[in-house]
Amino acid sequence: MEIIEIEAGPVATIGYLVIDTDTRHAVIIDTPLESTTYFNSLIEEKQLKIDGILLTHTHWDHIADCNKLARLTKAPVYAHEDDLYRLTEPMKHTIIPLPFKIEAVENVVTVSTGSKIAFGDSEFTVYHTPGHTEGGVCYVNHSEGVIFAGDTLFNESIGRVDLPGGSMSILLDSINNVLMPLPDKFRVYSGHGPATTIGWEKKHNPFLV
Repeated sequence: MEIIEIEAGPVATIGYLVIDTDTRHAVIIDTPLESTTYFNSLIEEKQLKIDGILLTHTHWDHIADCNKLARLTKAPVYAHEDDLYRLTEPMKHTIIPLPFKIEAVENVVTVSTGSKIAFGDSEFTVYHTPGHTEGGVCYVNHSEGVIFAGDTLFNESIGRVDLPGGSMSILLDSINNVLMPLPDKFRVYSGHGPATTIGWEKKHNPFLV
């Protein structure tokens, strides 16, 4: 498995291109503003087949280029049902006025805990981890020991809970009951900032210690 980070947009949001290296099939995880050009150049350079666009949650900075990439790749979009309202009417739920327009995303494949998303010979298992948003999810590949956590968990921090749909108690329950039981060596890739591991966060995250 090859993981390529693409940081883009006004708040340094990270999207990921995750490649099954044996088959050249891949998925995109989160779609920051102005990330399409970068994703597309990598897709063409590496001659990839995109099997899905996986959204960890639907705040505007993670979905701004989603519809563009869906059109370009012809790949289905995956998100949790509780977060769909921001995809269908994105400009109504940006919290702050934006100087650009985000396209609505239709025909989304909904996921929940236990859903499986395959690409090539690889597979992600979905875990519902609400608290940052109502429908926040993490995508876990157990064989590689990697977690794509969006804004649920950061390196020595956690997602903000002061936006609509956020809850500190629910977020901490999600992290403690869903993510922390995973093996310490599992690597966590977040929507902002550097990667970390479950073991490191158990020892050093001030919200969890």
